[in-house]
Amino acid sequence: MTTVLHIDNVSVSYGDVQALREVCLSVEAGAVIGLIGPNGAGKTTLLDVISGFVNATSGCVSLDGQRVDRLSPHRRARAGISRTFQSVDLFDDMTIAENLAVAAEAKTAALPDARRAAQLVGIDADDHRLAGALSLGERKRVALARALTSRPTLLLLDEPAAGLDHDERIALGSTLREIATSGTSVVLVDHDLSLVLETCDRVVVLDFGRVIADAAPATVRTDPAVTSAYVGNISSLPTMEPQAAPGHPVLSVQGLSAGYGASPVVADINLEVASGEIVALLGPNGAGKTTTLLALAGAIPHIRGQVEVLGQPLRSGAHRQAAAGVAHVVQGRGVFTGLTTRENLRLVDRDGSATVEVLELLPALKPLLRTPAGRLSGGEQQMLALARALAARPRLLIIDELSLGLAPMVVTELLATLARRARESGMGVLLAEQHAALALSVAGRAYVLAAGRLVDSAPASAFASDPQRLAAAYLGGA
Repeated sequence: MTTVLHIDNVSVSYGDVQALREVCLSVEAGAVIGLIGPNGAGKTTLLDVISGFVNATSGCVSLDGQRVDRLSPHRRARAGISRTFQSVDLFDDMTIAENLAVAAEAKTAALPDARRAAQLVGIDADDHRLAGALSLGERKRVALARALTSRPTLLLLDEPAAGLDHDERIALGSTLREIATSGTSVVLVDHDLSLVLETCDRVVVLDFGRVIADAAPATVRTDPAVTSAYVGNISSLPTMEPQAAPGHPVLSVQGLSAGYGASPVVADINLEVASGEIVALLGPNGAGKTTTLLALAGAIPHIRGQVEVLGQPLRSGAHRQAAAGVAHVVQGRGVFTGLTTRENLRLVDRDGSATVEVLELLPALKPLLRTPAGRLSGGEQQMLALARALAARPRLLIIDELSLGLAPMVVTELLATLARRARESGMGVLLAEQHAALALSVAGRAYVLAAGRLVDSAPASAFASDPQRLAAAYLGGA
């Protein structure tokens, strides 16, 4: 079979950070190739290298036997490489028809090709609705049609299923197969691993910038290295100090649906957290963990369902929840970089009494009290974010991706501190984590999300004794 794309030993470095390490990849004509890996594995960076938005530090990229790695993005587009991006960028003040007509202005395309592309993805090329008024699913189809208008040899898709409902994802899978049959090869990056594993001919897995698997979907689904990359080595969890017996519920959720606007991202969520208990909320990136936490923290309204926080109905507004005793450590740390460490803590602890306690828990912050938070390392900023939340003396602590971007040793220390605080104060903790092994090392129970719905729940020990049970949710078998 003819090879359309060939990537040979491509590496990319950003200073001391190596985003890609000697990546090799081939894409055959008419194939749909999945590109997956945990958050930060290098997937989007590889698409950027292929399409010319990032220059490789070493290695080469060839299309139809010709090197293209020295070409600019627009010249690669003319050579036959087209792509979509994670964010859907349309001309919102133009109609669907006008958006497609703009794409057809390229020298390699014409209006009949725009009509063909529209038909392929299931939209009307003569639709005169404004792009700004479309649903997310419709916007993604228009973006896909625009990318196909030039009849590309290779189509790169970055998270095309993000935000789509179940039926839209099924339709997208069928569309991708039709695109490949029409002669365009596809490289698909998406966190919906069910879509990837069910649609693609072959799946390539990245972890820390390296290819750790390149095989048929059925083989990848059961590959121990892939399972370890997504959930960690949960079969060898460290023996933790046992949690105290859970007390009264501090969080009770029944039938929660939440999202942005009228469209739910998560639906029918049922969970409970008791005082003194750490509960893990697990699932792959894009499963809906952050949306769930934002709704429970009062930061976004819930569409339906019953939620009681600290014995009271959930109130809209994160500030109201904070006043009631809820602290939320958001993804990405969320510290005030222009303030010192001490000033960040004083925002929630005016008299400094709680700060003394927190610094005993996190002594590494003591010599950094006069340091602006913007000058702290990533681990130190995450430590500060946790310290600020604990300084509020919450009864319920909600944490989103404590491990994001941190070394395992740092995360282990932070989790040990968190477990000790929960035991001593009776604080309930809901900990959302992509890296399951880390969360299960301190949690008593876990709930598992996949594609916006709860697919499993059990004591942490049940997942530790059956690693494939958790891997099924991450790798599309749940």
